[in-house]
Amino acid sequence: MSVVTNDLSSDATVTRIEHEVCSPMSWRSESVTQSDWKTAVSSQCIAELDAVLEKLQAEEMPMLALEPRDYDLAACTNMMSDARHRLNDGFGVVVLDRFPVERYTEEQARAVFWLLGSLLGRAVSQSIQGEMMVSVRDTGVPKRVGIRGFRTNIAQRPHTDNSFNLCPPDHVSLFSLHKADEGGVSKFVSFYTVHNEMLRQHPDLLPRLYDRFYQDRQGDFRPGEPQFVRNPIFSYDNGLRCRYSHFTIPAGYTTAGVAFDGEAKAAFDAVTAIVDDPSLYCSFTIEPGQLQIVNNRTIGHGRGEYVDSPDPDKRRHLLRLWHRDWGRKSYSG
Repeated sequence: MSVVTNDLSSDATVTRIEHEVCSPMSWRSESVTQSDWKTAVSSQCIAELDAVLEKLQAEEMPMLALEPRDYDLAACTNMMSDARHRLNDGFGVVVLDRFPVERYTEEQARAVFWLLGSLLGRAVSQSIQGEMMVSVRDTGVPKRVGIRGFRTNIAQRPHTDNSFNLCPPDHVSLFSLHKADEGGVSKFVSFYTVHNEMLRQHPDLLPRLYDRFYQDRQGDFRPGEPQFVRNPIFSYDNGLRCRYSHFTIPAGYTTAGVAFDGEAKAAFDAVTAIVDDPSLYCSFTIEPGQLQIVNNRTIGHGRGEYVDSPDPDKRRHLLRLWHRDWGRKSYSG
C-alpha cells in the first residue's frame, strides 16, 4: 500500500510505501556474483577512444567542449547505454573493466572519462565553485563539518552522494587512475533491501524515515543561505529514492541547534544499523583503469579507510563525475 503523508515542515507531500519492495536491486551479498556488476570493455571501444585521443593530439580541445557526437563512438555508445539500463533497471552498480590508463596522460584520461560520462548522462557541477570533474584523493585534511569525505582517506559508510542538496545526482561515476597501497575497499548496499529490512525489523519506525531530517550542507552554500536543510531519508517517485548519510544528518542537527533524539534518532539509528550490516554488502577494490558507476538514488556506496603510497605519483587517485539529466547543470540544480 502507498500512503501520501505531509512532511514535518511544509505542506509538501511525500509518497510512503508500506510493503516490501521487489526489484532486481533488492539484493543481498549472498546472492551477488561478479557478473552482476562487472562487464568487460571491448577492444572496439578502446580503439574508438584511441582514435579520439589521436585527433586531440592534432587539434587541442578543452575537456568541457568535448562532445561524443563529434567522434565515432558507436561501440562506446552501446556500452554506456547498456550500463545505464543496468543502473536503472538492474543491479544498480556497474564496473567497466578496463581502460588502458597506464598509457594515458592524466589529461587524456580526463578526456576519455568525460566522453564516456557524457554518453551515460549529462554531467553536472559538484560544488558551488562549478567543478564539473573532481579528483577523489586524500588532501591530508581531517574529516570535519565542512570537509567532504572524498577529500580524506577515512572510512565512509555507504551513503547517498550530495544527499543534502536540492537535486542530488542520479548517477555517480568514478574512474580509477591509481589505487591505495592498502585498503580503500568499495562497499555497496541496496536501499531497496535496507527499506525491506526496516519494514521487517522496525515497521513502527519506517514511517519516520519518510519525514524530514536535518542535514548539514558541508560548506557548499552561499552567504545568506542556511547551513542546513531538511529532507526525508526515503521517498517514492516511480521507484524508491533515498537520501541517507551517516555524517551529514547528525551534523545537521548540531548545526541547527536541534536535539537529535526521540523517534527521529531511533529511526536513524535503526536504518544505520541495517546499512552497516555486512550481510547486505557487495564489496570489491576498484582497480586502475576501471570505471565504476552507481545509481546514487537507490544504492549506497562507501569505502574503507586506506593508506597511500609514499610516492606522490602513486597515491590513490580517482576522477569523479555526477550525472543528472533534469534541472540545471549548476550545483543546486
